[in-house]
Amino acid sequence: MLTSPVYRAIAPETALSRHLSTDRLLARICVRPPYFALSDLSAEAGRLNATARAELPRSQELGPIQGAELSRHAAIAGLCAAALAQADDQRRYYLAQKAQYTGFLNDAPYGSVITLQAELLNLSKREATARIEAFAGGKPLAVVEVEYTILTDSAFSRLFRSRARPEFSAEGLGRMPALPDGTIQRDGPRWIRRIGEVPVQACAGHFDRYPAMPVAILMGQLSQLAGLSLGGDQAFFIPHAEVVAHDFCWAGESATFEVEETSAQAANHVFACQAEAAGRTVGQMQLTLSRR
Repeated sequence: MLTSPVYRAIAPETALSRHLSTDRLLARICVRPPYFALSDLSAEAGRLNATARAELPRSQELGPIQGAELSRHAAIAGLCAAALAQADDQRRYYLAQKAQYTGFLNDAPYGSVITLQAELLNLSKREATARIEAFAGGKPLAVVEVEYTILTDSAFSRLFRSRARPEFSAEGLGRMPALPDGTIQRDGPRWIRRIGEVPVQACAGHFDRYPAMPVAILMGQLSQLAGLSLGGDQAFFIPHAEVVAHDFCWAGESATFEVEETSAQAANHVFACQAEAAGRTVGQMQLTLSRR
């Protein structure tokens, strides 16, 4: 885990005001509702605070929220902290490249309010790193550290102009739609899920006019597939995960998710995980599941 001190506090003008304007924040960042689903935003002493709740249906994963969905909210809180530390109000894209997740077993009921505290560890013109702590029921839930690549609005548009879909907007969608189930098969030690086409609605708010499946949703598919390999009724939680994102999976592309158990000791099972879009690798994860 990264242990750098906080590199730069949230801009003084926001640090003095406890409550943050969601509209002002959305003007600076790349994600939109429904993918952006943080509430109770505030900033003080160089830290961004927010709350969130589970939106996905409950699964065999223990805790008040699935680890991948928690990572979604944490990564957004981290990029918000980076955006607020910028010296101007320009919109930038904060693209998650790497993440480390450490989870703690928490007995808060599913759907409980999650409290997030995000601190900026590093900020430069092209990169940012944030550490986000999550709590539920007053107890630790997870620590997530995320590294971002930063692109200006114009740079993102130039790089991905072939992926633009100007007609697509997240307007009217109250929450993130689910992905289709696809097909699941076993190939020796590997478990594989294939989705023929990622629907544009599943990318709502990520990004407006450039619909791409968020990294957290990709990783969520992998963790649920790994959990399924333990047994359909086997409860588990995620004590650790390391994620590397290589590319986007764009709406309309096929998606393939593969997991393979690489080691097991007592209740802990380690998996090598990979997500592909239209045949190219878009993300990898080393995932540990603990059976309960």
